[in-house]
Amino acid sequence: MPILELIIATATLINTASKEIAAYHHLEHDVTINSEVLKADGFGANSFFKCLLAEQPAENGNKPGRPIGYALYYFGYSVNHGRMLYLENLYVVPELRSKGIGMKLMKKVAEVALAAGCKEIKFVTVEWNQGAKDFYDRMGAHDTTESMQWHCMELGWDSLQRLAGN
Repeated sequence: MPILELIIATATLINTASKEIAAYHHLEHDVTINSEVLKADGFGANSFFKCLLAEQPAENGNKPGRPIGYALYYFGYSVNHGRMLYLENLYVVPELRSKGIGMKLMKKVAEVALAAGCKEIKFVTVEWNQGAKDFYDRMGAHDTTESMQWHCMELGWDSLQRLAGN
């Protein structure tokens, strides 16, 4: 599969998945991104994020595989621990969930994190998604909201504009 086709397929999968995930969380109104922005932000010379893609092999070995999942991440820094990786999104197409694909993606993310000298991986999941929480618990993740009383905070677009005086 030529690189450009892979980039377009991956950006399209991420965009489609972000809409599906937003619907699952009842946040359809919150998706403001499109495939072109994802392609520019993730696959350009100065990418803001990295993406690992899971593919289902094609029946014909000469054809490209079908994108079936991804792990989208970026690097950050913790003043307490040093380098860290932030997992923004882990996604597997609905019909192939519970088949080990998510675990394989997470294992690869862990390998990437360690190779980059990261000391931790951070991510969030919603309170009511017990399946996701169980999945991450099986890997040894712990909920810092409960154990350390940390809360995930965010400044949205309007707040950023006000804060910057625009």
